[in-house]
Amino acid sequence: MSTLPGHHRPADPVPADWRPGRREFLKASLASLAALTAGVRRSGAAPVPAAAGLRFGLVTDVHYADTDPRGVNFYRESLGKLAEAVERLRADGAVFLAELGDFKDMQPGEPEARTLDDLVAVEREFQRFGGPTYHVLGNHDVDNLSKEQVLAHVTNSGIEAGRAAYAFTRSGVRFIVLDADFTRDGHPYDHDHFDWRDANVPPPELAWLRAELAAETSPVIVLAHQRLDGEGDLEVANRAEVRAILEQSRRVLAVFQGHDHPGAYNRIGGIHYYTLRAMVVGSGPAQSSYAAVEVHPDLSLTITGYRRAVSMELARPGAG
Repeated sequence: MSTLPGHHRPADPVPADWRPGRREFLKASLASLAALTAGVRRSGAAPVPAAAGLRFGLVTDVHYADTDPRGVNFYRESLGKLAEAVERLRADGAVFLAELGDFKDMQPGEPEARTLDDLVAVEREFQRFGGPTYHVLGNHDVDNLSKEQVLAHVTNSGIEAGRAAYAFTRSGVRFIVLDADFTRDGHPYDHDHFDWRDANVPPPELAWLRAELAAETSPVIVLAHQRLDGEGDLEVANRAEVRAILEQSRRVLAVFQGHDHPGAYNRIGGIHYYTLRAMVVGSGPAQSSYAAVEVHPDLSLTITGYRRAVSMELARPGAG
């Protein structure tokens, strides 16, 4: 069942004795922001340069629910953590904000109406960003709802209503959002009728992805929930096929993804795969995670990680 808390790899130990409200959370959290730094280099073909100064914000695995903690997941505190992220990323000049799935969660057995209330509450906080916003569907988003219900209660700016896989352009960069919430036989996840270990990008979406990339001359960044790199239960089952399509285009700079709560990084076929750490893990503002990504004119990327998110410098295409 998708609501079981144990399907992610173990995260770092965190304190469990801090329960802030939204106002207290913001006051405490904005007092001291921390980030880790690291350097990574990339090779590959160089697409058309992007405009200078493109900066966008990312959060993932918010898992908000008005329910008590289970294990290391502090669902109720995610609203305060998200409030900090929205305020910080807006102040730092992000031109849009995207969340990479598992936006909400639920208490096992709760009625659908309560789940919708939690979705509305977390989306209200997300919309305080005040600019364009985008959502990726995660498995927990449909643990008590349909995709149609989720998409009817969130805003993907400028996107046709009801679309879970879509694309948009900002400052000369094309962003492609994938939906891997499908079973192996192509059925969409719906009201917890799925196995979270069976995530797939179905053939019609693969055909759309090929066509989208073939029509592009711009550099591309992909946003996903389940991982497209690595090996195990947290990865898309047909990830090799998806990666082959991305690599053949020679335009994809990076894939940003969630689902694997401790986070990760890989470079495969000249493409960066950055898994952002989950926001829900841990009690207190210092245990949050969110990031800003800046695309430089030479197509190198700077990831500024806040709180427990990892900062990285990802070199431009063709750099050693």
